[in-house]
Amino acid sequence: MPSKPPLSGDSTRPDVAVSSARADLGVPGAVTSERVAAGQLTPWEVGTLEPAPVPSWRKWTTLLGPGILLAGSSVGAGEWLFGPAVTAQFGGTFLWLATISIVTQAFYNLEVMRYTLYCGEPIFVGFFRLVPGPKFWTAVYLVLCVAHIWPFMAANAAVPLTAAILGHLPGNGKVSPLGFTMTEDYLVKLLGYVIFFLAFLPLIFGGKIYNVLERMMTFKLVVVLGFLVSVTFFLISPQNAWEVFAGFFRFGQVALRAETVIAGQHFDVQQRVGTQLYVIKGTFENGMPVVTKLGAIDDGRHSTSWFDVDHPLPPQVASDEQRLLARIKMLAKPGHFMVVDRLGDRTLQVTGEMTSQGDWFAQHAVIEQPNKPAENRTLDQLAGRDAEVTASLVRNQGFVRTGFVNYWREHGGLPPLDWPLLAALSAIAGAGMLTNALFSNYARDKGWGMGAQTGAIPSAIGGHRIALSHVGKVFRVNDQSLVEWRGWFRHIMRDQVIWMTCSFVGMALPCMMSLQFIRNAPVSENRVAALTADGLASRFPAYAGFWWVSTLFIGFLVLAPNAVFAGDLIARLWTDLIWIGSAKVKDKPGHSVIRIYYGILAIYCVWGFIALTFMSPLKIAIIGTVLGNVALGFSAFHTLVVNRRLLPVELRPNWFMQLGMIVCGIFFLGITAIIAFAPPA
Repeated sequence: MPSKPPLSGDSTRPDVAVSSARADLGVPGAVTSERVAAGQLTPWEVGTLEPAPVPSWRKWTTLLGPGILLAGSSVGAGEWLFGPAVTAQFGGTFLWLATISIVTQAFYNLEVMRYTLYCGEPIFVGFFRLVPGPKFWTAVYLVLCVAHIWPFMAANAAVPLTAAILGHLPGNGKVSPLGFTMTEDYLVKLLGYVIFFLAFLPLIFGGKIYNVLERMMTFKLVVVLGFLVSVTFFLISPQNAWEVFAGFFRFGQVALRAETVIAGQHFDVQQRVGTQLYVIKGTFENGMPVVTKLGAIDDGRHSTSWFDVDHPLPPQVASDEQRLLARIKMLAKPGHFMVVDRLGDRTLQVTGEMTSQGDWFAQHAVIEQPNKPAENRTLDQLAGRDAEVTASLVRNQGFVRTGFVNYWREHGGLPPLDWPLLAALSAIAGAGMLTNALFSNYARDKGWGMGAQTGAIPSAIGGHRIALSHVGKVFRVNDQSLVEWRGWFRHIMRDQVIWMTCSFVGMALPCMMSLQFIRNAPVSENRVAALTADGLASRFPAYAGFWWVSTLFIGFLVLAPNAVFAGDLIARLWTDLIWIGSAKVKDKPGHSVIRIYYGILAIYCVWGFIALTFMSPLKIAIIGTVLGNVALGFSAFHTLVVNRRLLPVELRPNWFMQLGMIVCGIFFLGITAIIAFAPPA
């Protein structure tokens, strides 16, 4: 009697074994008596790999997959919050961080889907199959998943909604909706509760949860990108468009902001009151100052102590603040700018005019040196380093560019930048954090590769009776299955082209808008999500109402659906782990997986309300994203080990894919490590 064909081309591998156990999985697909031992969990069953869909524009829906869903989530906090927040201060200088982030995430996405194509399991189950086993990895990923328990999408989606209700950006004033008097800050918090609660409804109704999310994110992408493309085509200057585009390729460049920048109504000023050096940031609205940040600089320690501007300041600090604002008000004139920076022991001050499009034209310079009278100079009288720095400050509107390596060589350390904000930009560009791991979950739910034989997670109400298998299924590796495998891998690569394109476009367009309309605007806790709407309305006063409402709606549409996605992410990750890794649920029928899913969702709901109560929107976002870098970097190395250890030799990543995963891990862990060693901004 002829022997059965081996399960892979490497039939002598020690971790492959065949048993005679038979299991009724309760899902479509043939059941075989064979199993394949794979690590610390239940052995895989054996099935057949079906052909991948043939790409066709007539059947364009076959081209849609996790890429379009995750692209919808990608146009979120990074693109609408951190991208514009960074570019408004530094132009396109730091967008090369987004390039590295998105490209290395693409390697990660392909590798987690590689695992799912082979066995129909999410990558997290693969993590648990490695030694020392599920209990150890449960503890590790409980810690790493802390990055995802912060409901920053709902918190920030409340900002444009609050601005629409108030008719202006949230500030320090008071409002009385429905007869209840509260601060504008508290109204943001209250609406955050409402959005967070409503975000659970799409996860409860509607059949297979993946399909609900895919339809939601497709609608979001069409509307949001349609609006952004229209604004960019008609209103963005070629100079600002090029600044953003070039920024994606300025690898290794950093921007050093001048000590003082006053541009029209916006101000970022360092100045002494008596012996104390302060930094104060904000803007003037209707002639009244809105202070977003105030700090006292310790000259000896080179550190800044920040005050809570939403609460009463100490009497002396409050008095100093008023003196600072009185000086700034005399300097902050519409259509004018002033920038002050230090060159060694000398101080350079440049003043000039701003055009209606925001361009700067320098007119006058003042150079101050210790024990010497100030020197007033025209631009023609500047030479050497003075002329070079002046030209750079004016061209870049408040900062100079230099190479990271050059700065390190000259100063012997890292530049004083807002590294947590830059780390957050890196974390949230593209999908970011452990969100990328969901490519494997959604590939399973989409029925790609062997995911077609393992089922999906159903909705609680209104769905079909969908079962989820307790164990994955693999296929025999032979000439025919390798043909099908290559077809599937081409299919997921097409999916990643869609995702990468949407990620870059989704990052670039809001950044272009920020350069055009909110250049040098201060970044603050409860305002950043609606700043672009304010900038557009101010630039076109005749159509202020239209731009205000439409841009706020787009900002809300960018952020609110991602609150739905965030809830699904945390519940889905742990549902899959418990469903496959826990011995207590192995005998449960496939459709009962919804009890675990919604139990976890309920716990997340309770925690979310607690987080929204005690933390501000931007602070929640930065904490979550910085921690997410650690999770993504660590899981990149973990995924590489899984695919090298558990997959047959023929299906393992080649050296190029492995190199991409190594770079991914180093980048995300490295930028987080920088935060611990970098000097304060």
